[in-house]
Amino acid sequence: MEADVRLSDVLAAQARLARYLVPTPLQPSVAAREAVGGDVLLKLEMFQPIRVFKIRGALNRILHLREEGHVDGVITASAGNHGMAVAYAADRFGIPATVCVPANGNQAKVRAIRRLGARIVAEGEDFQAATDNADRIARDEHLTFVHAYDDVDVVAGQATLGMELLLQPQPFDAVLVPIGGGGLLGGVSLALKRHRPEVKVYGVAMSGADSMVRSLAAGRVVALDQVRTIADGLSPRRPSELTLALVRQYVDDVVVIDDEDLYAALHLLLFEEHLVVEPSGAASLAALMRFGAARFGERPVAVLSGGFCADEIVRRVVQMDQ
Repeated sequence: MEADVRLSDVLAAQARLARYLVPTPLQPSVAAREAVGGDVLLKLEMFQPIRVFKIRGALNRILHLREEGHVDGVITASAGNHGMAVAYAADRFGIPATVCVPANGNQAKVRAIRRLGARIVAEGEDFQAATDNADRIARDEHLTFVHAYDDVDVVAGQATLGMELLLQPQPFDAVLVPIGGGGLLGGVSLALKRHRPEVKVYGVAMSGADSMVRSLAAGRVVALDQVRTIADGLSPRRPSELTLALVRQYVDDVVVIDDEDLYAALHLLLFEEHLVVEPSGAASLAALMRFGAARFGERPVAVLSGGFCADEIVRRVVQMDQ
C-alpha cells in the first residue's frame, strides 16, 4: 500500500508552522551516555508551547482548514496531548473546540484543555471510546473532526520534527520515536528517509499497547481489546491504515519495552538531566537504556515527545530513591 502523505505535504506544513513554532533543542546527554553505553542526543519536544509535539500536527491541520475557508468549529478525541494541541490551535484563531476524553483520563491534561477554552466531553473508558463519541458529536453538530493520527495534515505536521533534525548541525545516524497511533513515527520516518535514507528509524512500542507491532506482523490494522501502560499518550488500541502504511514503508524496526523501563528513564531524566518528561515522552530513551546504544547506531537521537507528567508519576519516580 502506498502511503498517502507526500513529501510536498510535509514541506507545506514546514512552511505553515515556521511562523508560529521555533525549532526545539537537540542536545547531547552525558548522563544518558553513561546509561546507554554510547553517545545520545535528546530532541526536547517538551519545549513546545504546550510541552508536547502534538502542537505540530494540530496547528498544521487548523491552519490548512483556515486556508480552505471558514471553520465553524472543530472536535477531536484524545487521551490528553492531542486535545491540548487542538485546543491551543483553535484558541489561537478564535475557533470553537470540543475535546472528547476518556472518563478516567489524565486530569492535569484535562485541566489544561479546559484552560485553553475547549469544551470537554469526558465519557468512555479509553481513547477508542472517546473517538466514537467525537465521531457522533461531529455528525450531530456539523463539526470538523481533527483526528489524532488518521489525518494527512496532522501526520505532515508531526513530520516537521524530522525536518528540524535534518537542519540541525549535530551528526546522528539513528532516530528513536515512540509509537502511539503512529503519526509521529510515520511522519518523522518519511521526512528522514526521503532526505537521508541511510539514517535508521526505530519505533518504540509499549508491551501493553503494541497494536502497531501486531499490525506490522499481520500486514493489516489489528485492534487490541485493551491497553495497559502508564504511557497514556501511547495508548490507542489501533493504528490507522495511513500510519501503518508509513511505518511499513519507512521504518527500519520496532522494539518493545515495558512500564518499568519507562520509570528508569524518567528517573534519569528528572535527577540527572533535571527534565520533567511524561512516560510517553521517555519511551525512546527507555529503549536505549534497555537495549544499549549499539543496538541502534553510533549516535542515536531519542525523541522526548512531551513533558506533561501526571503528579502521581512524578511522585513514584521520586520515591524510587527512598
